[in-house]
Amino acid sequence: VTIEAVKLAEMGTDVIMRLYEHSNRRVQARLSFGPRLEAAFETDLVESLPGEALNIKGNAVDLSFRPFEIKTLRLRFSHETRVA
Repeated sequence: VTIEAVKLAEMGTDVIMRLYEHSNRRVQARLSFGPRLEAAFETDLVESLPGEALNIKGNAVDLSFRPFEIKTLRLRFSHETRVA
């Protein structure tokens, strides 16, 4: 699986990540993020909402890809600032 793009969403403060399967196979992928991941959605190429909510397990999401499938994710991170 290749990460093709990471950018800010056209609307809002979410992050858009576009990935694709490049080996003509069915594959499973796990994407791990820092502790500030609040929500993850699978959306379409034009970033419309609502998208399908993804299950977050320990700051990671598991994805299944069909051969040459493209997936667009909308990721929401906490903007909480911690002061020690």
